[in-house]
Amino acid sequence: MMKILLTIALVLGLGLYRQQKSDYVYICISETAVAYHKTRDTCKGIKACNHQILKVTKEQAMKKYKYRACKLCYR
Repeated sequence: MMKILLTIALVLGLGLYRQQKSDYVYICISETAVAYHKTRDTCKGIKACNHQILKVTKEQAMKKYKYRACKLCYR
C-alpha cells in the first residue's frame, strides 16, 4: 500500500513540476501582432507594443492566437 501511495505522489509531483516549468512567452494583443517573445522587456518587437501584453504558454500562443516565434528572440 505504501508503494502505491509513493508512486501516486511521485506521478502527481512530476505533473505539477511540468506545469510550473511550462514555457511561457509574451504576446501583444493587437490586430497587427504575429509573434510571441521570450521576454517582455528586452525584445524591441514586444517593446513596440502599445496594447495589452499577455503572458501565455508557448502552446497557447501558437494554437489559440496563431502566433509564430519572434525572429529577433529566437535566432
